[in-house]
Amino acid sequence: MKDSFSCSLLCAIFCLMFLASCKEEEIEFSSNNCKANPSFIQAMGFTPRNSFFSTSDERTMGLLLLESEQPGNPKARITKSLQHPSWRRAGWLAPILLDEAGNIYTAPAPFINILDNPIANNNTIYKIDSKTGLMDEFLRLPFADSINTDNPFGIIGMIYLCETATLYVSTVAGSRRYKEKGHIYAIDVKAKKIIDEINHTDAMGMGISYVTGQRKLYFGTGRNSAIYSVNLSAKGNFSGSPVEEFTLQDMGPRGDDKVRRITTDQYGNLTVHGIEFNFNLIAPREKQETLYKFSWNADEKKWVSLK
Repeated sequence: MKDSFSCSLLCAIFCLMFLASCKEEEIEFSSNNCKANPSFIQAMGFTPRNSFFSTSDERTMGLLLLESEQPGNPKARITKSLQHPSWRRAGWLAPILLDEAGNIYTAPAPFINILDNPIANNNTIYKIDSKTGLMDEFLRLPFADSINTDNPFGIIGMIYLCETATLYVSTVAGSRRYKEKGHIYAIDVKAKKIIDEINHTDAMGMGISYVTGQRKLYFGTGRNSAIYSVNLSAKGNFSGSPVEEFTLQDMGPRGDDKVRRITTDQYGNLTVHGIEFNFNLIAPREKQETLYKFSWNADEKKWVSLK
């Protein structure tokens, strides 16, 4: 077996998770939650408060609109489902992100094999229009030397900064087991162009917080258990270089979890979703996820664990 990512290994990730300096202005904490429901939901006969989107159905490729008896309960009965014909055109998908207008952003994620997900499309962002429900290509990220048959994956994470309409996208395209060649791109959604990037970083989970008086993008990688941050400017660009904030090393039941997702509550606390992930060919048979909560200690000027 070649020393590289394997499709089966990285599919396990999706199943589990499915720079110039400038002065920053001080801003109050915000939850950065501006997402809106697409208007086509009601037009398609669905009740918005009971509906959600999914890309995790193992039997149906693409995006699904589902209606549940109990929203938020994964075991609740699904009462209605629908798939617009265009939602299959990009093959299997993974990340789902909503903006303030109700537009949906997503990206390909090969499942089992790459027959439905050509490698040439693994760095492509797709957009589902809030009004029409039509999915179309939004933006192709740079490939450079990233196309290789050993690693069929590209985009694995997205997060949106409401104030600047900036989409942050992480991609592992071109990376191998011992070569970290991924990127984090900052994309101006309105201009539909890349405005900044961080290179040689295989970011998995990402989150945004304002708790230190500045906008910061937090992220973890598949390479270690650390959580990093980088300041964000008033225009959404990266300001300075990433720095390590804290680590999950020696924490939790496994002691070496990697970051799947990062969320922020109304008080600015961070919740880090940690998963078991190693660069080998063994995929965990069941979901192994632990939640870690951290609070900013203003006196010590560091994140501390909330046990």
